[in-house]
Amino acid sequence: MKELVKEKVESAIREIYGEELIGVVERASFEKPKKKEYGDFATNVAFLLAKELRQKPFSIANELLEKLKLMEEFEKVEVAGGGFINFFFSQNFYVEILKKVLHEDFYLSDTGKGERVLLEYVSANPTGPLHVGHGRGAVVGDVLYRVMKLTGYKPEREFYINDAGRQIKLLGVSIYARMKELSGEEYPFPEDGYRGEYIVEVAKKLLELKPDILSLPEEEAVEIAAQFGKEELLKEIQKDLRDLKVEFDIWFSEKSLYEKGEVEKVLKLLEEKGLTYPKDGALWLKTTQFGDDKDRVVRRSNGEYTYFASDIAYHYDKIERGYDRAVDVWGADHHGYIPRVKAAIQALGKEPDWLEVVLIQLVKLFKNGEEVKMSKRAGNFVTLRWLMDEVGVDAVRFFFLLKRHDTPLDFDIDLALSTKNENPVYYVQYAHARLCSILDKAKERGFSPSEENLELLSSEEERELIAGCYSLKYELELVAKRREPHRLTYYLIDLASKLHRFYNKHRVIDEENRELSSARLALIEAVRKTINLGLDILNVAAPRRM
Repeated sequence: MKELVKEKVESAIREIYGEELIGVVERASFEKPKKKEYGDFATNVAFLLAKELRQKPFSIANELLEKLKLMEEFEKVEVAGGGFINFFFSQNFYVEILKKVLHEDFYLSDTGKGERVLLEYVSANPTGPLHVGHGRGAVVGDVLYRVMKLTGYKPEREFYINDAGRQIKLLGVSIYARMKELSGEEYPFPEDGYRGEYIVEVAKKLLELKPDILSLPEEEAVEIAAQFGKEELLKEIQKDLRDLKVEFDIWFSEKSLYEKGEVEKVLKLLEEKGLTYPKDGALWLKTTQFGDDKDRVVRRSNGEYTYFASDIAYHYDKIERGYDRAVDVWGADHHGYIPRVKAAIQALGKEPDWLEVVLIQLVKLFKNGEEVKMSKRAGNFVTLRWLMDEVGVDAVRFFFLLKRHDTPLDFDIDLALSTKNENPVYYVQYAHARLCSILDKAKERGFSPSEENLELLSSEEERELIAGCYSLKYELELVAKRREPHRLTYYLIDLASKLHRFYNKHRVIDEENRELSSARLALIEAVRKTINLGLDILNVAAPRRM
């Protein structure tokens, strides 16, 4: 409810002091007082306004009070402590928001105001299977997309296929070397080649389909192996993502940028702006003019383009497609790459803040108290597929959002498999199943939800639950605005905790008080609907029985 109180205070400030002082609200505190007699929320906003207006906080608080006490959400608003404003929600307010939760799409908003946003995430090289870090980025991007759709944005999802350059050629050489080995021939494996068992699997498949491939000139065979391997591994990546319930609207090929001449085109544009120069046989971009710590090579002395060159062309393509904003989800190891890409965007005439980068920190897996560091198939990392098979997709999706994306995550496999309340996904799913069970048992005993006596829901636990349900709307707005999808798992765990507190203290079905029982069943249905919604946004199952 904090966000609702902030909205009301903003409205009062706008009316009295004008738009220019609205920013003060973001710096103000809005907290639940430690003592119940001081209301449901209190704010120090009058003290901050006092500095701006050079007036006493007490007089400002009283000016605001005249507007705030007329608002129907509050039973009472009072000034205390020389300028603090205390808010007391009315019982009718709780009744009305509970009705909204029961009957309306209360969680929708227009926060995004139709902004077209291109979300690009995962974008793994098609040179091997997805690892758990890719999976975390996939879930962060997917949930962010789902929330933005509900909050007034127009997001699109894109996967950038890195199917050009050295890593694809190295894939081809790695597969070629394994084919030679499988055929009993000695062939030196490239020192920095891809060593996982999946390369052997691809090599076997290619030999079966093209048994004469090793009779071709080596360069031709390597090129065929590279193309075949890229396609096979991309299919595997796509299947893993589908099984993780992650979809994309666009699969964008890096190779297409070269085939269409887009890389040359964008470098020509930068040259015409006087932002490139030759040095030591290479072509450089003056990124230092736009905040980078040094200029960057875009074309090497051997005539090959750098990855940076294709990244500039790719982001220019995004700009040309007319998006209002681009959000890239990258691994944390790409942190140092951000300034040069933003510099390139500025060089192209776009504000650097047009691009936002969400960094995903590492995931460590633990089983039986020990870290799981690699899988046999991948060779040097744990595959996303292994983790999905081990704990299930629901647990993977939920656990990946248990911490902020820019914080390292320790994934406890034993906890994810547990059927105890310590397992957060089990805790929330069990809350939903418990709610369904309560409603089913009530129906068997002749009770049903009713909205006729919702004013009877006046206990602290009941009010907490009602406010908790309605807060989903504001939580989704914060997820979208701050690009923090982990807030949704926190929210659901907290709502489930509020439910258990209510359930442990109050009887839902009371033969002696059918009116209160029917009102409480309406509350139970509202909480069930809200948890179901939250799990649906996370793309996690909401079971009726467990």
